[in-house]
Amino acid sequence: MENELIILPFDHRSSFIKDILNVEKLNSIQEEKIKELKDIIFESFMSFVSTQEDKNSFGILVDERFGEKIIEQAKNTKTILVIPVEKSGQNELDFEYGKEFRQHIKEINPDFVKVLIKYDADKNNTAQLKKLYELSQFCEKNDYKLILELLIPSKEKRLEKTIIAIREIKNFVKVNIWKMEGYQREEWLEIIKLMNSKEKIIVLGRGEDKDLVEKWLKQASSINNIIGFAIGRTIFLEPLKEYYQNKLSKEETIKKIKNNFEYFVNIWRKEKLGV
Repeated sequence: MENELIILPFDHRSSFIKDILNVEKLNSIQEEKIKELKDIIFESFMSFVSTQEDKNSFGILVDERFGEKIIEQAKNTKTILVIPVEKSGQNELDFEYGKEFRQHIKEINPDFVKVLIKYDADKNNTAQLKKLYELSQFCEKNDYKLILELLIPSKEKRLEKTIIAIREIKNFVKVNIWKMEGYQREEWLEIIKLMNSKEKIIVLGRGEDKDLVEKWLKQASSINNIIGFAIGRTIFLEPLKEYYQNKLSKEETIKKIKNNFEYFVNIWRKEKLGV
C-alpha cells in the first residue's frame, strides 16, 4: 500500500550466536548454520509476500556477513533491501567494515542503509555523532535513504531522553526513517513535533513478547508519520530455536515464522488502514 513500509529484520548477528546457538565464538559449521537459519527466515518472508497483491510495501533487513546469498536473491526478486552498517552487539556505534563501509554500501547498492545507535543522553556522544555525520554525508551525496534505529538504554525518563537524543542527532544527520521502539500515543505526539513532514517512523519490536508489541502497534497506528514496522525476534526467534533443537521441521518452521509475520501485518493494517 502507498506510504507503507513493513520490514522483516534479521540482520542480528550477536543474538543469533548467543541466543540460538548458545556459543561465544563460531566455527565454520556454526557459521553455515546461521546462514541456513537466515535462509529459512527469507523463505518465510517470500512465502508470505507471494500471497500479497501489493508486494511493494514489504522489505527485509539482512546483514552481509550471513546473508550474502539472500541479498542477491532479494535484488533478483526486486524485494526492498535494507542493510546494516554497524557492528552488532556494541554499546557504542562502530562500523562493521570500518572506513570501508562506503565501498560495501556501493557494492550492494541497497534501497535503504540502516544504522543502529544506543544513545544515552547523560553520556558524551561526540564519537558516535561524528560517525553518524560521516554516514549521513555519504548517504546524501550518493542518494541512499537512511534508516536510523534509535535505542534508549535507560527506561527512566525514556521520553525525555528520546527527545534529547533526536534533537542532538538531527543536528548532524538527515534521517529518512526513524526505527524506534513503542510509546504511548501521547508520547508519540511529542516525538512527532520534532520531525519534519518528510521524516517517517517505523516501530521496532526489540525482541519483546507478542502482546507488548501488539500494544505498541496499536498505539502507533493513529500517528500519520508512522508508516509501518520492523519486527524481527518476536517473529522468528522461538521457531528458530525449536528448529535448531530439532523440535520442528524446516517446513513447520517456515510456516510458524510466516504466520507470526502475517499476524502483525494484519494487526497493523486493521488498526492503521482499516483493511
